[in-house]
Formats: sequence, C-alpha cells, structure tokens
Amino acid sequence: MKTLILNGSPRKNGDTTALINELARNLEGEVKIISCYDNISPCIDCRYCWENDGCALQDDMQAIYEYLIDCDNIVLASPIWFSSLSGPALNLGSRFQRYFTARFFRKQPVLLKPKKGLLLFVGGEPGTEEIPARNAVTILRNANVIKSEITVVSSMLTDKLPARDDEKALEALRKEAQRLNTPLKDK
Repeated sequence: MKTLILNGSPRKNGDTTALINELARNLEGEVKIISCYDNISPCIDCRYCWENDGCALQDDMQAIYEYLIDCDNIVLASPIWFSSLSGPALNLGSRFQRYFTARFFRKQPVLLKPKKGLLLFVGGEPGTEEIPARNAVTILRNANVIKSEITVVSSMLTDKLPARDDEKALEALRKEAQRLNTPLKDK
C-alpha cells in the first residue's frame, strides 16, 4: 500500500501533525508525508493544462503528480481556519486542476489509480468542518479518490484538548488506518 498524506499545517509539532503521526504509525506500506508549505505554488490559471497534459509550474508538485499515479490512499490533513482549509492546503489542492481540465476540457481519461481518501481536521470549534469537508472532497475527487471511500476524522476541541490527547479522534484514526491498509475493491 502507498499512502500520500498532505499536511496543511504550518506547525511542525501541532495538533494536525500529532494526528498525522498517529495515523502514519498505524499504516502499512509506504507513507509519504508532504507539507503544503514546501515549494508548491498555487494554480495561477494560466490554462496550460486546458490544452496540454501536465502543469506549466515546475516546483515540488511534480513529485506529487508522479506519486499520485499509483498510490492507494490520499489523506488531506488541515487545521480549520475561519471554516476553511488552511490557505496552503487550498493552494496545493488548486494544482489538481490539471486533472479536472483533462476530463472536462480535453476529454481525456485521468490515468490515476482509483483511491481511498481520508480528511483529517483539527480546530477549536465543532461544526466548522462542514465547508472544508466539501472543498476537500472536490479536491480529492480530482485525484481519482472514490467519493464513497472518503471519510473524515476530526479533533475539533483543540482550544481545550490537544489532539494528541483526544482519545476519540486517536481511536478513529487507528480504525481508519485499518481501512486504508485494505486494498480498494474494484469500483
């Protein structure tokens, strides 16, 4: 199994990272964790991908594109800021536009293996994860994650309870790791 984890948090030892680390400890196979703060620019709507396969921007996103071809799972982890994914997580997600344009503008199949997905959210206010979840599902769908295979784990009381101490979220992550460790049945 190959799992790509996209970390949208700037805090190297924060709540998002605590949950990512717990998940990674329980995943089998290869796990690649990418910080959305790496050298990854947002989509600039240059429209290169409207007529060409790929993206005109040459940065660390190229390695992610390569990994997406045959990885089994994608995890999008983000703190919730103003009822949204973090800005860097949205920036990285905007680069999945190349897959949308391949399907809908160029009428070409996206040659990415079907995947399972997990949304991992942390925040201080329960209930604010609904909008970012909808946005994240759209992002993951463009990377060929099966919609029915996307689940959410959140720790939404981090102002009072650090995620590393949120037993409910930690247990949910262990259960999700088991799900992600099982190959996707043909859909």
